[in-house]
Amino acid sequence: MNQRNFVVVLVLIVALLAGWMFYTSQQAVQAEPIQEVTTKYWNSGHADAESVAFTHWNEDDPAEVPVACARCHSSSGFRDLIGADGSEAGKVDMAGQINDPINCTACHNDAAHALDSVTFPSGKEVTGTGENSACMSCHGAMSAGTNVEAATAGKEADTPIPDSSLINPHYFHAAAVHAGAEAGVGYQYEGKTYVGTFQHADTVNSCTECHDPHSLHTREIPNSDASLCSTCHANVSGFADYRTVNMSKVDYDGDGTVEPVYDEIEGVKVILADALNKYSLATTETGFGFKLDSYPYGFIDTNKDGMIDESEGIFPNKYATFTPRMLKASFNYMFVQKEPAAYLHNAKYVLQLMFDSIEDLSSVSGVTTQGLTRP
Repeated sequence: MNQRNFVVVLVLIVALLAGWMFYTSQQAVQAEPIQEVTTKYWNSGHADAESVAFTHWNEDDPAEVPVACARCHSSSGFRDLIGADGSEAGKVDMAGQINDPINCTACHNDAAHALDSVTFPSGKEVTGTGENSACMSCHGAMSAGTNVEAATAGKEADTPIPDSSLINPHYFHAAAVHAGAEAGVGYQYEGKTYVGTFQHADTVNSCTECHDPHSLHTREIPNSDASLCSTCHANVSGFADYRTVNMSKVDYDGDGTVEPVYDEIEGVKVILADALNKYSLATTETGFGFKLDSYPYGFIDTNKDGMIDESEGIFPNKYATFTPRMLKASFNYMFVQKEPAAYLHNAKYVLQLMFDSIEDLSSVSGVTTQGLTRP
């Protein structure tokens, strides 16, 4: 072999070796994120096959997730909703499978990737939602203020409706809270204005900008295990610190102290619950209260002490004489209560809803908005 050919062969060998090394290094780089993603997913709530969210229907006959629930409580139901199974998109045609937590195939398919809008139970559509669409489709609530409006239409505001039930937006409706008036899921009183989508800081204004879509936790700062929130909020080192962030400079609950917005919201919730109890006593001579870990959440306050104890918070003691005014205000209470991160996702919207609810009840309850501040 002459010197020229030797050099060519040597160069080819070096190039192949370099190419092989680059390929294997890239494979290692790619393999690490996949392993991380898998670990994150299997430790997330979406993968928790033993959670009541995916086992609630196991003892039913037939053992299946009803059509109304399947869209968010089974991967098969969500694929049905978006048409990833070949069915018509926008509706669920069949009951979902039990023990079918939200897995990779629910969100990683052509139909899910093409989503760019979300229609909320109010009938309002929010467009341009991109990769957040899948999240928002299941975290947008199951009922809205429009359902309350339909249930109370044509009825006297302070006349009890026989055999009526508390209307509940469902649970963890973060997208509905975040979108505010653009989604219109809260009960919005006529003549009032409400804030739209909560605008935070740049790069933290959507589901996937703030949350890791696989772990569901708040994202971390790149190359660090610190919470993304700590970038601007130095006191935040973990979930427990979120409630201490003081994003408010206003005493919304009128207790004379400006507190973190979480505490301001909690203070207004207490006032709204008290207003509902006193309103109920004035209109029906029956006390009303919430026990939020017992379905259907609204019960008769039999001893009229303003609280629902274990003996009162049972299904046979459910409250069933709501007036239209009560249904509206109690829906808003549940709208705030059943989204535990409402204080982060859109504090002003939920404070507006509660303020207006207290104000609407005040002529009968005697609990006024004096001292409170409406955002």
